[in-house]
Amino acid sequence: MEANVERIRPRLRGDVYVMRVPEGAYIRSNLGGSILKGASTYEWIQRIAPMLDGTRTLGELCASVPESSRSGLAKLTMLLLGKGYVKNVLDDRPHTLPADVAKTYAANIAFIEYFVESPELRFEEYRAGRLVLAGSGPLLQALANSQLRSGVRALTLAPFGESPFDRERVAEHLAAARAQDPAQRIDYIDYIDYAVTDGTDLDRVAAGAAMVLHVADRPMIERARLLPRAAAAAGAASAQAVVAGDDAWIGPVTGEDGDATAWESAWRRLRALAPDIAGGDLGDHPEAAVSEFLRGPTVALVANQLCFAAFRHLTGIDRGAGADADAEAGHLVRFDLESLETAKHPFLPHPLAQSPVPDDPARLSALSTAEPVDDEELARRAVDCVDPRTGVFAEITERDYEQLPLFVSEVVVSDPAGLADGPFPVHGCGENVVESRQRAVRRAFERYAAVMHDPRKGDRLYGLDVLTGEPVAVDAAEVFPARTAASGSDWPEAVRAAVVAAADDSVVAALSVATAATTGPLPRLDLAAAELTPRAARYVKLLEIVGQSVEVHDLTALLGLPAFAFSTPDATVAYVCDLDVDAALEKGLERALLAYQSRAADQPGYAPAPVPDLPAGLRGETGARPESVTLEAAVASLTREGGRVVAVPLDHDPHVARMCPFVARAVVVHG
Repeated sequence: MEANVERIRPRLRGDVYVMRVPEGAYIRSNLGGSILKGASTYEWIQRIAPMLDGTRTLGELCASVPESSRSGLAKLTMLLLGKGYVKNVLDDRPHTLPADVAKTYAANIAFIEYFVESPELRFEEYRAGRLVLAGSGPLLQALANSQLRSGVRALTLAPFGESPFDRERVAEHLAAARAQDPAQRIDYIDYIDYAVTDGTDLDRVAAGAAMVLHVADRPMIERARLLPRAAAAAGAASAQAVVAGDDAWIGPVTGEDGDATAWESAWRRLRALAPDIAGGDLGDHPEAAVSEFLRGPTVALVANQLCFAAFRHLTGIDRGAGADADAEAGHLVRFDLESLETAKHPFLPHPLAQSPVPDDPARLSALSTAEPVDDEELARRAVDCVDPRTGVFAEITERDYEQLPLFVSEVVVSDPAGLADGPFPVHGCGENVVESRQRAVRRAFERYAAVMHDPRKGDRLYGLDVLTGEPVAVDAAEVFPARTAASGSDWPEAVRAAVVAAADDSVVAALSVATAATTGPLPRLDLAAAELTPRAARYVKLLEIVGQSVEVHDLTALLGLPAFAFSTPDATVAYVCDLDVDAALEKGLERALLAYQSRAADQPGYAPAPVPDLPAGLRGETGARPESVTLEAAVASLTREGGRVVAVPLDHDPHVARMCPFVARAVVVHG
């Protein structure tokens, strides 16, 4: 099909370069390079290049040359169009940008053109927008210079007092800019003394702005939290660069209708993995020392990055074809002032940065019908939670851990609400690295949910009666911080796991009661004669190979559901419960094997949590293997003294809960 030459208005991209080569012509731009063969190709391109200015259609261009040249002109133009060196600007919207301004900022306009249509109009709108630059010190001075160079016609500066601000230096920047763009000017908002209690002066800063840019050479975190809210209230976009220690944190870019809590979310995620970060208390610290590396070129580099982020947003590049606006809004850029390295750090919204949502029992009805999430899918979802600075998890790794006889993986979990005394590792083990990673990831989601408490949800939280499914209110203090948390691929599996975890949690207390009551000896299970699953049998064999003897004592009589103590000659290494005898034996033997491995490799980090020794007086002779029990029987054993067992979903971080929706804690409720 022939192209409609009247529907093509060709314009040669501004960065195209053409060079003669023996084969014909070598043409390149930022899109890449190509060789166009033909003895006269180079001359043809040189001849038609001035004509490809976007003012005429291809049909009009062909009509303006001799008939003998029309076919060659059309063919070469279409070839350049197909390779991206020429752009069809037929649908570009009209603009009123003066020719001299367009020439002055030709490089800026050409950059816009690579991503979106109507570059002149977009630059014209960018140039006309009112940008407010708030901050202090050399960073504010450098940001003003960067914005003048980007082509903004009018800037408004709002200097704060924590660092000296050189107005004369800014006047020099303006004078240099006006030499090529006389229309540029700078206005000031003076006498700013914002109040944290009401942010009145910050509202004045943001009023009438298209975008508010904030810079701080020290951790002014409270102001950084308030300014985006003031900007959003004024219908303005916002972005900022804040220095803490020897790092500058740039972004996130928040649109006029975007999430004004994004900065606070990002900062809360940062301190959840680095609680000692400067400004970790979310307050302003004008007394903090300025980094020794924030000087000269580093000041300009930080300012330029923030200026570029604003340029991309206001010209629509971030919302152009192929751009992910949500991704742009959901990340910080870390700029290392010492090494000059930059890295992008995505983050999830933090629930404590957002408006509180009361605990609603209605959400519980959806749990039983929600789509299952198996281990493989959960591991895939966990990828979006990992970042060494701003992630829910800092990393998923095997470190230098010994991987025989069991594979061991580690996930470093953040402390989102400050209930865990900082980030902490959790581990998973298995017979292969896939299994160990999947188990570690599931354990990480469980432990994160267990320490993510939003106290604004109130003193009472809703859960479901394990047996009846009835909503029940539970004291929040009984739930958080959760000592035990469990999950499953669906809600029934999570409830079962939570009940088992609650039973696990009661073993030591049951042993204390048994010791005080001089309960008779507990039977020992003969592993050699016991029926075991293939996995449990492999664990027994491996323990034999490494020379680790293990005794298993049956505690079922104490708890009313299958429970076992696993002891080596040195110590008891695990107490394990389950509704299913086979599952309990598998888990216990695995922990015994893991305890040996960690001790033999001198790697205590992944060793099972220490437990008190099974008293010698409770260690009896060989007995029969117990029977598996139902969930109802397990609940009955937990409620011997009355009450009901309630499974409370641990979902105070809704974004993480959507990834791993089935995490619960089982509590016994009386009354």
